[in-house]
Amino acid sequence: MTFKTKLLLITILPLIAVSLLIGGVSYYQSSALIDAETRSVETRILAAKRQEIRNYVSLALTSIEQIYENEPDGRLAAQAEVKEILKNLTFDYDGYFFVYTQDGTNVVHPKLPQLVGNNWWDLQDKTGDFVIQNLIKAAQQGGGFHQYVWHKPSTGTVEEKLGYAILLDKWGWMLGTGLYTDDIAKEIAAIRADFARSIRQTLFVIFLITLAAIIIVGTLIAAVRFSEQRFADTRLKALTNRILEVQEQERKRVSTELHDSISQLLVSVRYGLELIHSEANQNADLQAQAAKCLNIIDGTIAEVRRISRDLRPSVLDDMGLAAALGSLGKEFQAQSGITVNVEAERCHARLSEGAKTSLYRVVQECMTNVARHAEAGEVNISLTVGARTLKLRVEDDGIGLPYPLPKTGGLGFRNMRERIETYGGKLSLSRGKFGGTQIDVEMPLDNATAMAA
Repeated sequence: MTFKTKLLLITILPLIAVSLLIGGVSYYQSSALIDAETRSVETRILAAKRQEIRNYVSLALTSIEQIYENEPDGRLAAQAEVKEILKNLTFDYDGYFFVYTQDGTNVVHPKLPQLVGNNWWDLQDKTGDFVIQNLIKAAQQGGGFHQYVWHKPSTGTVEEKLGYAILLDKWGWMLGTGLYTDDIAKEIAAIRADFARSIRQTLFVIFLITLAAIIIVGTLIAAVRFSEQRFADTRLKALTNRILEVQEQERKRVSTELHDSISQLLVSVRYGLELIHSEANQNADLQAQAAKCLNIIDGTIAEVRRISRDLRPSVLDDMGLAAALGSLGKEFQAQSGITVNVEAERCHARLSEGAKTSLYRVVQECMTNVARHAEAGEVNISLTVGARTLKLRVEDDGIGLPYPLPKTGGLGFRNMRERIETYGGKLSLSRGKFGGTQIDVEMPLDNATAMAA
C-alpha cells in the first residue's frame, strides 16, 4: 500500500465513519420522534373521537328524554316511538345508534336491519372479541368505551370501530353508538410517510455533504501530493544535475591526471627503455627484452590516453562541441567500422559547459547503443545552431526500435533525457527515415548574439 493510499484512508475513513455515525444517530432519533409524535397524535385523535361520541350520545338522550321519562300512552308506545327516533337519528353516513336488551337481543339497528329481533349474545368479531357481551358489560358499569371490529356501511369492509354504550335502566336497554377509527390509521400512516420522507431527505443531505467533503479532502490531498511530488522532482533533478557536474569534474580531474601525470611518467619510462635498447647492441637477449618492453609501454600509453579521452575528451574543452563530435565520430568509425557522417555547427559561447558536456554524453551514449544493438552500417550526426535553439539529431540505418515504440525507453534513454531536461531541453525517440533509430534533441541557447563560425 502506497503512502498516498494510506494518507487517503487515514483522512477519509474517519470522515466516512463520523458521517455514518451522524446518519445512524439521526435515523434513530428521528424514528423515536416519529413513534412519539404518532402516539401523541393518535392519543389526541382518540380523545377527540371519544368526546365526539359522548356528545352524540348526549344528543340522543336529549331527543328521547321526555318520552323515556314520562312514557305517554304507555311503555310499549313510548318504546316504539323511541325506536323510531333512534332509527332515524344518524350522523354522517356511518354514524348511527343501536339498542340491545341485556340478554343480547337487538332492538334497533338502522344499517343492519336483519339483526333486529335476533339474539347476538355470542357474536364475535374476526379477532374473537364478544362484541355484544362487552358492550353490555361497559353499559352496566355506568357507560364505557369498547374497541372492536365491525362492518362499515360506506365501504362494505370490516374496520376498527370505537363503540360507546350506556344503560337505560328502566327499560333494560343498552344504547350505543360508535365511530370507525380506520381514518386514524390512515392519518398516522400519512404522518409517518411525511416523517420518513424528511428523514430520507436529511440522510441524503448528509450523504451529499460527506461526498463533497471526501471530494474536497481527496482533491486537497492530491494537490498537496502533486505539489510535494513536483518539489521532490525538482530537488531530485537538481541533485542529479549536481551529481553529474561532480562526476564530470571528477572525470576531468582524473583525465587530466592520467594525461599530464601518468602519461608523462610512462613517456619518461619509454625514453629510458629506448636508451637501454640502443645501448644493448652487444646483448641480443637484452635488446629483444627492451624491444618487448617498448611495445608494452607503447600500448600502455595508448590505453591511458584512450581512458583519459573517454573520461573527458580534451578536445571538448579546447576546441568546442562541434570539434569534439567530429573527433568522436572518427574514433567510433575507426573502432567499429561503421561509417559516421558528422555535420556540426559551432555554438561558441551560447551554450554552457554543462550543456555541451550533456550533448556530448548523449551522442556518446547513442554511439554505444548503435555498436551494441543497432546492427547499422551508417550513422548520421547533425548539429544545427539556430537563432534561439540548438538541434541535435543522431540517426542510424540499423534494425530500429520494436513496434510499438516504447514511451519511456530504457535506463539509458531516461538518463539521456534527464541530462537534456536539466538544461531546459527536450529529447525524443522515433523511427528514422532509413528504418533505424532517430534521437532528436532541442535545447535553448543563450540570448547572446551569435558569433560567426
